[in-house]
Amino acid sequence: MTRDTYILIAFCVFMLLLGMRIRQRWQRKKENRQPDVKINKNQRPKFAQENVAEPPEVKARRERREKRVRLYTGIQLVVLLGLMIYMVPALVHDIAVPARIEPENFFLRCLIFLLTIYIFILGYIKMFRRKKSENQQ
Repeated sequence: MTRDTYILIAFCVFMLLLGMRIRQRWQRKKENRQPDVKINKNQRPKFAQENVAEPPEVKARRERREKRVRLYTGIQLVVLLGLMIYMVPALVHDIAVPARIEPENFFLRCLIFLLTIYIFILGYIKMFRRKKSENQQ
């Protein structure tokens, strides 16, 4: 298989990861929607969340979910770092030998590389922001 085929496969994996992240965010937004019942000012204390301790089953489920998300983010960071390391020589070669550059392939490689860096940085920030919040608690 050629180098372009590997880059296409990496791009497909990248789009799969991106689609899964978008789906997760969409589901979170659905959960955070306002209730259909209109709440008047005098009714707000009834609907306010009380400072009640979290039940052990709910806490265990939340911790398992957070552990899965942390694992997923770690795997995503490893895959994206590998993709970036793999793509750097191809980009350097394209820039070093400008006579044989096909503009479409070069543009696609640059776009994939920039999107990979962007998602890598977002995942890195998410991973370490979560560690800070866990350490503060």
